[in-house]
Amino acid sequence: MFHYLLQSQRAGYCRLLMTLLCLLVILPPAVAQSGARSIKQKRQPSSDISPIAVAKQAAESLDETARAMTAACRERELDPQGSVPIDVLQARPSLPLAHGAVVAGVERAERLLPVAKLLAAESLTELARETGVNRVALREGLRRVRRVTMITPDMELRDNASVLFAEPRAIRFGTLFLAGLNSDESMISVLAHELTHVTDGPRSSLSPLFRAVARRASRAARLRLSAQRGEELACDLVGVMATRRFITQTPTLEPRARRAARAVAHNCVVQDATDASHLSPRTTMRALLALEPAFARDITGEAEAFAPPAAPPRSRRRKATTHHVPR
Repeated sequence: MFHYLLQSQRAGYCRLLMTLLCLLVILPPAVAQSGARSIKQKRQPSSDISPIAVAKQAAESLDETARAMTAACRERELDPQGSVPIDVLQARPSLPLAHGAVVAGVERAERLLPVAKLLAAESLTELARETGVNRVALREGLRRVRRVTMITPDMELRDNASVLFAEPRAIRFGTLFLAGLNSDESMISVLAHELTHVTDGPRSSLSPLFRAVARRASRAARLRLSAQRGEELACDLVGVMATRRFITQTPTLEPRARRAARAVAHNCVVQDATDASHLSPRTTMRALLALEPAFARDITGEAEAFAPPAAPPRSRRRKATTHHVPR
């Protein structure tokens, strides 16, 4: 009996040993070495930002742009100086040169032209530094800007403005456009747009800048832009940048959100038509707000939330120094 039990115990040990050997063959090394701590982890992506985070950022950017577009058009409706939308202007007959609103528009444009020239030059210099525009070509273009001194009303241009190389001293405005731009901010925006064309000149000196803006817009607003549309969008971008500078340099009691909205309010159209050279008005507004998130926050009123808190004043001894006031 004892001999039989001993044989049964040996058979059980053999079966257990065979089972362990099978497990070692079938299971991967990492599981077999369960007592080891050196199991390799999966390699993480090289980027610090996951695709999910990138998608989330893009969605937040689109939401911010949509909010700013809604806010801009709402401000236009409430603003006594709100611009007339382009599609409304297009449905109207051209105004004669002596019409009161046209005369007032010419006076506004002539008064703001010297300021717009300075602000456009500052904005173009900033963009040129970022996009690698030739400095000599930029200086030559800004000399052409300084020569512009005239505003010429034109019934045939209707709701447009333009510059002609045959008339280097003038910016031509459609009479409808002059009557439809009811604020200094909207006029600065359009003047700076046209002065960017003047800077570009007959040799297309700003082509690198236009291409860079088109690339940025393709990423920020998910747009595909032809060369001509990239140029027009870049001119609009300079208009927005110049308007932001104008608002900062000329503080008023009006809300900043309302003043900022005036730079793009003429794009608040119902009939969103387009052509080969321009994005549609609403697409233009969307692209500008995506390109300039700070401008979008100006319009929504969210800019203050992103502003750093003011530092408390420091007490310090006065020194007998001479302060040079910039002229």
